[in-house]
Amino acid sequence: MYVPPRPQREDDPWFAVRLGLVVVAGFIAMAVLRPTVGTLCAVLPIGLIAGQRKAFNPVRALVGPIAFGLVVWVMAAIVALTRPVPGVLLVVMGVLFFVAFYLTRRTGSPVGMLILIAGAMMSVAGMKAPGLLNVFRDGFLLGCLVSLVTIPVLYLLIPAATAERLVEVRRPAPGHHGAGSLIRAGVLLGLCLWLYAVLPASDIILAIAAVFPLIFPTRDEAFAEAAERSLATIYGAAAALAVLAALSLSAHFAVLLCLVFLVSFLFGEAMIDGRHSASVYQFALSGAMGLVATALTTGSPGPAIVGRIILTLAGSLGAALLVALLDRAFLAPVRHADDYSPHPAIQRRRTGRELT
Repeated sequence: MYVPPRPQREDDPWFAVRLGLVVVAGFIAMAVLRPTVGTLCAVLPIGLIAGQRKAFNPVRALVGPIAFGLVVWVMAAIVALTRPVPGVLLVVMGVLFFVAFYLTRRTGSPVGMLILIAGAMMSVAGMKAPGLLNVFRDGFLLGCLVSLVTIPVLYLLIPAATAERLVEVRRPAPGHHGAGSLIRAGVLLGLCLWLYAVLPASDIILAIAAVFPLIFPTRDEAFAEAAERSLATIYGAAAALAVLAALSLSAHFAVLLCLVFLVSFLFGEAMIDGRHSASVYQFALSGAMGLVATALTTGSPGPAIVGRIILTLAGSLGAALLVALLDRAFLAPVRHADDYSPHPAIQRRRTGRELT
């Protein structure tokens, strides 16, 4: 699994400003277009622009939203076709999850992540109600469209300082491509089945939170990612509470835009030189903006924030624990020959040991 390096201030001193402006653009689009799932207009562009490094890469900026939108559309069509026969839907989702994990483990490609997130969300929505499937699909497509427009415009107005483009070096998992993918597909499918049968569709973050630790190749990395996700959720919840508290004193749209820009700017600065990995602050920002957007559309911030924390902890830590137990039972431990790890926290620890 490829993880972008920490952004460098000398390469892109306006990184945090651009990040803040894309969030502002997302909230403006949410207010103007008034989609049913407005949260995606605010959150989806964050993940797409926060992964950019160095000079603007038009291929990445354009292909990312288009590819994600295409995957979402295909997944929604598959779920719509197989939904009348739940057994067929389960088999198809299981196969797709396996293929996605195998693709990522075998090649390091992020395409597998798109398939996993889209498949989990579309299948849960489709199993709850056909209308909800269309709502989620249209929300994702609109979020991709907002990203497709705003990201190139912001890089045109505020370009990076360097002309050098980042060269992504993707590395496959060190082993157990088939068996490791099968274990992770089974864990994710089990969580989705629980959502299909028991939990409401609003708890879908349980499965999404599980995808991120599961995508990493070893159990140590899964636990490290779960820990970072949990920490980021707490940071994001605190930031969302601060925004909503300030907004309660002056509930004007201009104030909201100033607040979300400030929070996004601070998290963007932390991505550059914060004490944790850049991923923690990126996840925290996505969580914070998602909670703010949800609170504004539902009018119940308390349950949304508490539920987000509980579901993220349960999904990420539960998935990491399950995959650790299954890996320990069925697979021999593997590591890259050069001790490389795709997870920033583990690689930082290993590098620190080498320096001492």
